[in-house]
Amino acid sequence: MKKVIITTLALFFSLPLFAGAEWWSGSSSSTYYEEGPEWKESEVKLPPYPKSGDLLEFQVDNPASKHHYFIDAASISVAEDYVIRYSVVIKTSSGASNLFYDGIRCQTREYKNYAFGVNGEFIKNESTIWGMVRGYDFFRKALLRGIVCSNANQPRSAQEVVDHIKYGR
Repeated sequence: MKKVIITTLALFFSLPLFAGAEWWSGSSSSTYYEEGPEWKESEVKLPPYPKSGDLLEFQVDNPASKHHYFIDAASISVAEDYVIRYSVVIKTSSGASNLFYDGIRCQTREYKNYAFGVNGEFIKNESTIWGMVRGYDFFRKALLRGIVCSNANQPRSAQEVVDHIKYGR
């Protein structure tokens, strides 16, 4: 009886070795994940400076904030690289405004700032890199979590973003 138990245990623990033997031998009869082509960012052109009639206010989950957040509907675009780009205006309670031209990669949950608005024109951000949306990026987090990205981590179309902000769909 003891030999039967030992033999059974030996076979049981050796099964994973046999299951991986095909992979180990380099056989390609099974399907394995293959890395797709390397992602390449599309060329970015700065949009026109936002017009007040194109600004759509969106909500940010930060009860302490007295700012108002707007996305420029005319600037929203999705390129071949699946990055959704848009202009955001942040108006403070004192009347000051900040303007950003950003892009979000929904699949990787990263953002990139391409330009800042200064005195009625965009100034290109020459030192921009992709970064993760962090806790203090309340407006970017709101955009990422459903406004510009779908639940499937895909960018929405410009019209879908506008509809989502206006009608909540």
